[in-house]
Formats: sequence, C-alpha cells, structure tokens
Amino acid sequence: MDLKITRKVIFKRCMDSLCPNCGQAKIAKSLIAILVKCPHCGMLIKRSNGFFFGPICINYGIVAFVLICPTLILGFSEVIHINLALSLTFIMSFTFPILFYSASWSLWLLIYYLCLPKELYNNRAEGSDDLLFDEDERL
Repeated sequence: MDLKITRKVIFKRCMDSLCPNCGQAKIAKSLIAILVKCPHCGMLIKRSNGFFFGPICINYGIVAFVLICPTLILGFSEVIHINLALSLTFIMSFTFPILFYSASWSLWLLIYYLCLPKELYNNRAEGSDDLLFDEDERL
C-alpha cells in the first residue's frame, strides 16, 4: 500500500507543529495547551490514555541531558561559578519544560508517525478500523 502522506511530508508538518494528517492546523492552542483533535480534519492528537508519556520523556530527556547536566559539569569543573550553575539549573528546570511543551508534542508525533505512518487517518485503508487505537471509541 502506497502512503498518501509520505514520511517526508510527516517530517515537515511535525517540524512546523502542524497536524501530521492534514497540515492545516497547529497542534497547540497555546504554550501549554495541546488540542485533543485537529480542528480541520478531526484526527486525534491526544490519542488515548498514556499517549502523553512520549512528550514527557522527550521534554525530561532534553532538560536533564542537554541543559542541566552540561551546566552542572561546567559548574563543578569551575568553568563557571558553582552558585551560578546551580541557579541556572534551578531556573531552567522550571522554565524550559513549560516553554518546550508544545515542541515536545511535535517531536513525539514526528517520532510516532515516522515509525507508524499507516496510523495517520489519510494513510489508512478505506473502511479500516483495525488501526484505531482510541480507547474511548473501542468501548
């Protein structure tokens, strides 16, 4: 089965924080509010319980390994004063996760749909519901 929406298109849409299915709407309402469904095509962004763990892991990984660890290393190796390093890590640990929240959702959707492109609504076979993982619709 050929994909109607290629991985290249998925990549571009997710990097622009757009719906990976239609590319017509942003996935975030605000800095910290992610849409449940795309207002244009109706695709679920927050698919089911537990789907939010992906963005949390991405956010935590970037904060811990890209921001906090290097700053502490600079502080403990006395490149910058240790008090400055501790202050910066404290401030970054609270502000960056909030500022990066919608971007972490975009990265999560990028990873998910690059690995499973047939999960996009437009890439599903006609009349197919076997790929529908929304728990609310299964009940």
